[in-house]
Amino acid sequence: MPKALQFIAIVLAGITVGIADALIKKASLTESLWTTLKNPLMLIILPLYVAQVLFFIYVFKHQWSVGIAGNVQIVFYSLTVVISGFLIFGEKISPIQGMGMGLALIGVILMNL
Repeated sequence: MPKALQFIAIVLAGITVGIADALIKKASLTESLWTTLKNPLMLIILPLYVAQVLFFIYVFKHQWSVGIAGNVQIVFYSLTVVISGFLIFGEKISPIQGMGMGLALIGVILMNL
């Protein structure tokens, strides 16, 4: 069970930073940097980044490999930002990109066997 919790923590690290990045893009659609920094979304964005750091601290305290943890986190980060881009900003996902996301998930499974 502890390994499952660590895996969940890595997945959540990727998702939290992906959501934070999507919110930064949404907040930065303003006129200036100062306006972006004052955007109320920053009250959500900053705690999401802190949460990501805490998830990684938890994982590394349990001696996970940096390479495996980093790869798993990047895959779930990528999935989150692609899905956010599609849902929030109307960005398109090509069939090749969809296949790449599927292959990335298969890679996560293979790395954790």
